[in-house]
Amino acid sequence: MASNNLTTGLTDHMSTFYDKVFLERAKLMLVHAVGAQVKKIKRNMGKTVQWNRMTPLAVATSAITEGTTPSAVAMSTTAVSAAAAQYANYTQTSDLYELTSIDEGLKEEVDIMGQNAGETIDTLIRDELDGGGTAQIVNSLALTAVTATDIIDGVEIRKAVRTLKLNKAPTFEGGLYYGIISVTVAADLRGDSEWLDANRYVNAELIKNGEIGRLHGVKFFETNNEMVSADAGSGNVDIYTTFVFGKHAYGIVDIEGQSEPKILVKNPSAGDTSNPLDLYSTVGWKVLFVAKVLNSAWVIELKTAATMGSN
Repeated sequence: MASNNLTTGLTDHMSTFYDKVFLERAKLMLVHAVGAQVKKIKRNMGKTVQWNRMTPLAVATSAITEGTTPSAVAMSTTAVSAAAAQYANYTQTSDLYELTSIDEGLKEEVDIMGQNAGETIDTLIRDELDGGGTAQIVNSLALTAVTATDIIDGVEIRKAVRTLKLNKAPTFEGGLYYGIISVTVAADLRGDSEWLDANRYVNAELIKNGEIGRLHGVKFFETNNEMVSADAGSGNVDIYTTFVFGKHAYGIVDIEGQSEPKILVKNPSAGDTSNPLDLYSTVGWKVLFVAKVLNSAWVIELKTAATMGSN
């Protein structure tokens, strides 16, 4: 992938090294982007992005009249739009730190900034999914009636898959839906008998990019960036959300590669009057980004308690 990351006052070799360190750390955090539809647009086209969702046609169950051309039907679309915005963060590093730190070349700072950028983007996607889909409360309860024992199981996964199929949500490659599950809830799912039977002999080579296994046609990806509603259940039980979704359920924008965060490492320069004594350098990142749910019927928000949660 081509890098758009920038540095100032650094050699090309060091700039490339920082780019690699930064992007590798950032991508480790991006679990919630696993199923996003990426909309690529060119520069200078404005900051508002629009997706068009075609509306399925009604089934044609009436026979046509012999020798007569039937009436045409109109196609319709639903427009979904969102405005891209910039997000950024940076830190100052003193010249004394640079001179005395074992971490020569600010590698650790770049690494931490990569994590911060990745977690920020991941959280933006997670927060868009939360409330943007179709809620499924464990055991068909009201949210405020969920107790500490109302945890995830194979039945709830089958129920979510049924809803997606009835809503005609398209699948990803291999005929699978995707699920993003928190590490706390995943601990319960791993103990479910249906999960144990389905994943008893899973080839470890197949578990990539955070994938932890498959159940009832859902490929699950584990995240530590948990969606938790504190004290939302009965007796102040915390409620965790697992997202189960189909292809094209949500999207992100890519304005000519700008959806990837940029790392900016700036050393003091002769013309920088804001830093007259060359006392510090700066390390930061920025990104132009937006995430948007495109079809709420294709995202199931499965809400459960968790055995190891804060209940």
